[in-house]
Amino acid sequence: MSVFNKHGITHLSASNVNLFIAQPAMWCASYLMKQKTPVGPAAHRGSAIETGIEAGLFDPEMPVEACQKLADETFVRLTRLSTHPNIDKERSLIAGAVEVGLAELRQYGIPAKPETGRQHKIEVNIPAVPIPVVGYLDFYWPDHGIILDLKTSSRVPSSISDAHARQGAIYLKRGSNQQMRFAYCSGKKIAVYVLEEPEMHIAAFVRAVKSIETFLSLSDDSEKLTRALSPDLSSFYWNEPAARAVAKEIWG
Repeated sequence: MSVFNKHGITHLSASNVNLFIAQPAMWCASYLMKQKTPVGPAAHRGSAIETGIEAGLFDPEMPVEACQKLADETFVRLTRLSTHPNIDKERSLIAGAVEVGLAELRQYGIPAKPETGRQHKIEVNIPAVPIPVVGYLDFYWPDHGIILDLKTSSRVPSSISDAHARQGAIYLKRGSNQQMRFAYCSGKKIAVYVLEEPEMHIAAFVRAVKSIETFLSLSDDSEKLTRALSPDLSSFYWNEPAARAVAKEIWG
């Protein structure tokens, strides 16, 4: 039995490993203590934009205004119980992002529809990683060999981040002769980048997994491992009141 299984972890994902790299204390809270921290309006804005763009890609005759309305309704539903001060600010970015996103991505044609859910679930086995790695593809055009992951942001970056590159490299492990693209979409513009040197990023992912494995091997006591770390509450990861409540519950 691997140390992951001993701690109740049956699979990994890019988001799982990326969280350990960025905020190991929050990783412990989430995956060892099983304390999930709710996301804020920025994440809900991203989900809403993805919903609107997805609808417009699968139905090319759907008016942009209808896609924007669907995205807005999704955001309102996801934030209906929230009193976060940034709700109106995040909501204001939705319509523009849906418009620019569809203008760019409808050129690709209609993507393949997932068999279940709204994304293509994949499971890959990576040498030196003792448990499966699970991921979800946003959009896939098999005829063109293109996998595309949509990232929403208030500001479009100039390149693919390391965290996203690790994610994309995992997606490419599902098959050969495919291209991984990331579309970064804000309320005003969109930029699409192609992932280069995926094997380099897979190697970085494996190194991070080995770090997690070494950490977990120090003890079979999940609570002891968690309390051995301290959360960096100045990080945006801990901005949400619910996240800070989790930190207070665990670390005092």
